[in-house]
Amino acid sequence: MADPIPTSCAATSTGLVDDEALSDNRLMAGVCEGQQDALATLYDRHSGMVYGLCLRVLGNTADAEGLVSDVFLEIWRKPHGFDPERGRFRSYLLTMARSRSIDRIRSVTKRSEKTHEAGVNHQAFAESQQSLGSPASQAIAEEHGRVIQEALGRLDPEQRTALQMAFYEGLTHREIAERLEAPLGTVKTRIRRGLQRMRGALDALGRVDGLQ
Repeated sequence: MADPIPTSCAATSTGLVDDEALSDNRLMAGVCEGQQDALATLYDRHSGMVYGLCLRVLGNTADAEGLVSDVFLEIWRKPHGFDPERGRFRSYLLTMARSRSIDRIRSVTKRSEKTHEAGVNHQAFAESQQSLGSPASQAIAEEHGRVIQEALGRLDPEQRTALQMAFYEGLTHREIAERLEAPLGTVKTRIRRGLQRMRGALDALGRVDGLQ
């Protein structure tokens, strides 16, 4: 059976009807037992937060979307990597997402080194990129943040608010609906359409996919 890539938290025969009442730890226990609906609930609860972090680090939607899937597939394949006694699941998830984003940047950096002219000291260049605290990586992150904020500014206010709540505050769709006092379906539509417009806005701003 193919690995699941959940897109909703619909209840199934295992009885996860009131998913908001379940703690992340209980859901992870379900994932350890192979319950796909438990993974789907975690996905609905935290994927927006993971996507927001990946987008801020990488600066383009395609890589961010790919990493969200990668992170949750790893949760499915290696659920015992999470130890509730060592911290909260949300922190574990963010640490994993940040690590995968850094790995993606380093991978692209290594590929780009191969195209440099013969006189470049590749080893020194690679060592200079080993930390996100380096001036070069900080400059990349700042540029990504500027472009993303400008793209957000081109959205309708309702779409922008919903996306900011999902990606920057880490709220679930249900939590956003409650805060905005809007139907859940309306919130999901705003986020989906906002993402589509974000992709177009990033392209219009002349994003160079140097991190793809």
